[in-house]
Amino acid sequence: MKTLFLGSVVERSGKSMVALGLAKNCPVRVGYFKPFKEVVMNHDGRNIDQDAYLMKRALNLPLDEEELCPLVYDIYQPVGMEEIVRHYDRAKEGAEAMLVEGTRDITTGCMGSVSGMAIAQAIDAQVILVSSAQLPALDKICMLRRLMDQYPLHFRGVILNQAEDLRMAKLIEKRGIRVLGTIPPMKELKTFRVSEVAEAMGAEVLNPERGMDGVVERVLIGAMTLDTAMVHMRRMSRKAIITGGDRTDIQMAALSTDTSCLVLTGGMYPPRPVLAKAYEVGIPILVTRHNTMEAAEMMDRLIARIDPDDREKIARIADLVRTHVDLDTVWKD
Repeated sequence: MKTLFLGSVVERSGKSMVALGLAKNCPVRVGYFKPFKEVVMNHDGRNIDQDAYLMKRALNLPLDEEELCPLVYDIYQPVGMEEIVRHYDRAKEGAEAMLVEGTRDITTGCMGSVSGMAIAQAIDAQVILVSSAQLPALDKICMLRRLMDQYPLHFRGVILNQAEDLRMAKLIEKRGIRVLGTIPPMKELKTFRVSEVAEAMGAEVLNPERGMDGVVERVLIGAMTLDTAMVHMRRMSRKAIITGGDRTDIQMAALSTDTSCLVLTGGMYPPRPVLAKAYEVGIPILVTRHNTMEAAEMMDRLIARIDPDDREKIARIADLVRTHVDLDTVWKD
């Protein structure tokens, strides 16, 4: 059986998107496994990994999310490799090929001898690295390539995601590392709806009658002077603005520009004039108990989230990977 281990070089490399695209383009029945939970979501009273939730539905997998992604990495009480392999053997039943997804960084788990590289070796998987095309990431790719020789591993190559400059691929290839694909940025894949923001933050929507299907393309944190904020707000369209519940000046200014939603942090409600204006222009106001930094981090995670019910986005991802990745080399024996 062909088994691929997808390892991330740096955080936010787009590994989950690439994993989905590769799986949707697999020529045979593909299974999925992710040893360690990362971004956990509550679904029907169960705490499950967000990627496992996506893959189960996008690939119509028979196993529950707890079987597709069963473990939590704890540096003080690490699980043994035997347990990881046992769960992997269960997940691969009935599959003709397997896609195994690592954590945000392939080196995570080294302290407990369960790094991505060690796991790939234990399950006899071929390794593909997913990375951004930024210069610091290229240095790390070269370092990881040397590190993998110590295991040893069957290293397939690297996929560069969000690659605006194709020269980066040539730099990597000059170091003797195969580049399996260079995926360009696609703005449409980073958008989400106001309703998703409300759900992710557990926010109370004060005026849900209009605008909940609005698209968010950009996020602006309104922790600045009003004059500075206005400069940014006028330049940005379809934006979500995160600001303190006490910043009435920012709130009113946001409602006068092309804004998809207003997120008020700290559990503070807006004054009546702000709420009246929001009703008038049809811009939802979301009130969350989280502080501004926490709300911004949640929004950042939401940018990387893929809704399994968004068939159009999933089809775009599959097409993007099909167009820009050498799938014959990826999936061939």
